[in-house]
Amino acid sequence: MRKAQAARSATSAAGSRATATRRRLAPAERTEAILEQALQLFAEKHYSNVTMRDIAGACGINPALIYHYFESKEDLFRRALGYAIEQLYAGFAAVRETATTPRAEIMSWLDMHLSIAQTVTRMTQLMSDHSASHDDRTGAGALIAQFYAFEQALLEDCIRRGIAAAHFRTVDVARTARTISLQLDGIFYASSSRGDDRIASDIADLKSLVATLLDP
Repeated sequence: MRKAQAARSATSAAGSRATATRRRLAPAERTEAILEQALQLFAEKHYSNVTMRDIAGACGINPALIYHYFESKEDLFRRALGYAIEQLYAGFAAVRETATTPRAEIMSWLDMHLSIAQTVTRMTQLMSDHSASHDDRTGAGALIAQFYAFEQALLEDCIRRGIAAAHFRTVDVARTARTISLQLDGIFYASSSRGDDRIASDIADLKSLVATLLDP
């Protein structure tokens, strides 16, 4: 009897400690933890198959708490996708500062995809699911369009400056930038569809292709 009571007391104390730990998370940390779990679950199970309760369970919190941070599942999907994109932007912004040539900037953009490959793979899966659904209740369509516009503009700018400095040969800037972007997309879509885990070698091959396209 005393052992059972002691066990219940220990369980209760552990639960209280866990609750206290959760409550000590700052709002920004809590938001990030939810976004991480949402990004993972949406990528693994598809948006339509994931509930807010699933995400709450993965975070170890009460489902009602999620609604304190996110208006709806649609809002959470859009912000989880945005969270992944922002990681790519922020990482690239940091490494771009050390890139001294347009060629180095392009290679840094490709390398950044590799350094956070798991996040980019999940991001790509969310984009694919959104496109296949033909339903923009999440509002993610504008976010996806902005991402690809950013990438296209980035690559075009690098190629244009590289040509002007005689580092690159003269090419159709817009078409070449789009070709690089499409190849990069293909690496991550193929990784999911084929399951062959070749992202690192495929990005290395893409870097060689970029050199073939651009080098004088």
